[in-house]
Parts: sequence; C-alpha cells; structure tokens
Amino acid sequence: MTSEFLPVIITNALDENRELLPSVVKGQIDFKGILTFCRNFRAAGIATLFLGGEPSAFQQLLQCSGRAFAHFLSTVTPPGPLTSKAQPFFDAVAAGDFEGASQIAHRSRRTWAQGEEYEEDYLFVTFCMQYFTSEAERTPGEALLQRYEAALQSSEDLRLPACQALRQGDSRAFNEAMRLFLAERGTRMDDRRMRAALSVEEAATEAALAVEGLALVRLAERAGLATEGDFLHIPSVAREGSAHSMAPDAWQRLWN
Repeated sequence: MTSEFLPVIITNALDENRELLPSVVKGQIDFKGILTFCRNFRAAGIATLFLGGEPSAFQQLLQCSGRAFAHFLSTVTPPGPLTSKAQPFFDAVAAGDFEGASQIAHRSRRTWAQGEEYEEDYLFVTFCMQYFTSEAERTPGEALLQRYEAALQSSEDLRLPACQALRQGDSRAFNEAMRLFLAERGTRMDDRRMRAALSVEEAATEAALAVEGLALVRLAERAGLATEGDFLHIPSVAREGSAHSMAPDAWQRLWN
C-alpha cells in the first residue's frame, strides 16, 4: 500500500473513536467495543509511523490504547474479560508505557476461562503481565512456563522459547527465538494476504508492524537483555524513545 492511503486509515480510525469515546468514558461499552476502540488507536499509530517516521506520535497513540483499556478494566465486574484477548496490554508495553501496562496487569483476570480461550494463549499473556506485578507474584514464572509447555501437548508455539529466554535472562536465546517467531508470523501474514483474508487496513498496519513482537523486545530490554537492532516487522524507529507519563484522563483528549 502506498502512503497516500495511510492518512485515510488514520482519519477513519480516529473518527470512529470520537464516536465511541463517550461510551468508553461512561463505562457503557462492551468488550468487543473496547477492543475496536483500542485497535483503532493501534492502526492509527502504525499508519502515523509509516507515514512520517515519527516514533513519538506512534507511541502516544499506542499509549492511548493501553490507558483506555485500563480504564475499561476498572469498570467491569470480576472476573473480567478474557486475558488472552488483552492486546492493548502489548500496545502499552510497545509504547514504553510501563505504568499503563502495570495497571492492565493488575486489573486483568487471573484465571483461565476454560472453553472460551486456549490455555496457551492465556498463559502467554499472563507470563508477560508478571513483569508488571510485584516481585512476590513474579516468582512462579518457571511453574507458569512449565504449565504453558504442558498445555501445548508437544505442539509448537514459537512464543514459548522467547518467554523461556526472558525468564532465563539469555540474550542469545531470546534473539534466536524472536527471529523464528517473527519469521513464522511473516509467513502467516503472507498466507492471509494471498487468501485475501486481511482487510486493507490490517494489511497496511498490524500485518506490517508486529506490536506484540515489539512489546517482547521492550520486555527483554527492561530485563537487561542485549537485543538485536533489526527484527522483521519491528522497525528500528519504533524502538526509539518511549511514551511520556500520562495523566489519568489524558488518553481521552490527546488525540481528539
């Protein structure tokens, strides 16, 4: 997709969010609606980065996604929505908004919704969220990864080696795991593109920039691992700097 379409993606995403904002603020939006709201921020942020190469605007829009989701979680009745679907958590981490990520982690559901989500997906997100909980809660990480491996029943999940490398503090293993994970993701996106299973907006944004992968790199750097400077679908410019501190309700107006 050429850059002439990126402004349209940004305009459409943010226009829809202006319509949704009152419902989000009042806690009158459902889980599907908040995921749409957050995804619009993500798409607008990626399109903004690709259009101008400016990381601060990209990070700010991802930060708005995370903070909006944290607000949503504060309005729902426990146990809350599916943890495996908490993509805005990765938006916050990818933006370098660790305070927002911590809010999401502490407010997220701590139990697997059996029959509603894959256990390995729940465990992957839960493991990543442990980086934003107390040291006492972070301790069971090894047991969590053992449960994750058992849940796979010998099937392959290339996120697991990245998590294991994070847990072990192994930079070389992490970088290798990320190369494999992102290569597999790239193949999957190419396949979806060939089957016309990607929307125009998704092909131009989320398929071309791996926010979840960027978040894993941020986690590794936060843990002190030495990461490679170049990963597939993680532009180096997206890793420059990080989001600034945000007032509790700033996500409602910074972009509006």
